[in-house]
Amino acid sequence: MRRFWDSSWGMICAGFSTPLTARQISRDHARAIAETGGAIGIWHFFPSLEKYVDGLKEMVDVVGVEHVCIGTDQQVAPGSLQDYSQWVQLVAAMLRGGFTPEEAGKIAGGNYMRIFRAAVG
Repeated sequence: MRRFWDSSWGMICAGFSTPLTARQISRDHARAIAETGGAIGIWHFFPSLEKYVDGLKEMVDVVGVEHVCIGTDQQVAPGSLQDYSQWVQLVAAMLRGGFTPEEAGKIAGGNYMRIFRAAVG
């Protein structure tokens, strides 16, 4: 995997990960992605929004808030977010869970936008 990171054009975004468990990304892989300036999207397969927030916090502890985002596919697979209309509840859960408004904004879309802007100029 390291050779892949080294040959990439820039930031890497892993959009469908669960933190450090089942469909996991290891701490080393997460750190390698963060070193590119990219982000790890945490998938929503948690039993509740509170547990999802715990998963986000777990990855933030590894790579920092600038490198964590929401994994997509809410419309396709069941989980703690059934569809995109529930993002308001997710952001509220993030705030209750200890994220600041700025941190929640980065995770909920700001980090993806940073990567997108860098990719398209």
